[in-house]
Order: sequence, then structure tokens, then C-alpha cells
Amino acid sequence: MRHTEETDAVFPHDYRFEDGFPISGDSPGHGVDIDEALAARYLYEPRQLPIARLTDGGMWNW
Repeated sequence: MRHTEETDAVFPHDYRFEDGFPISGDSPGHGVDIDEALAARYLYEPRQLPIARLTDGGMWNW
């Protein structure tokens, strides 16, 4: 999955894509780190999926 430039800056990683496939780098684990100082610049805005129920309690297929 490709990310925005901001996401790649906050989460530097050691993988790349070749012919549509992710290729692991030589870093331990998944090869993803976090720049906490840079991440602090971006406010966390929680999101939720829509509730799949109507006000009367019936199910709704969103």
C-alpha cells in the first residue's frame, strides 16, 4: 500500500515496491520506524466507520 509523502516521512521504512510486489529491506522486523518528533506535528483525528443500524435499531447495508 502506498502512502502520502507525510506518512512516509513520519514512518521511514526499509521496503520498496518492484513490479507491484513489496520487497523487504535488511532492517530487523518489518523495517518500519517512527519519527516521533515529526509525528507530534500531526494531530490525531479519530475516525469511525458508519454505524450499520438505523435509528429504529434495524440493520442497514452501507
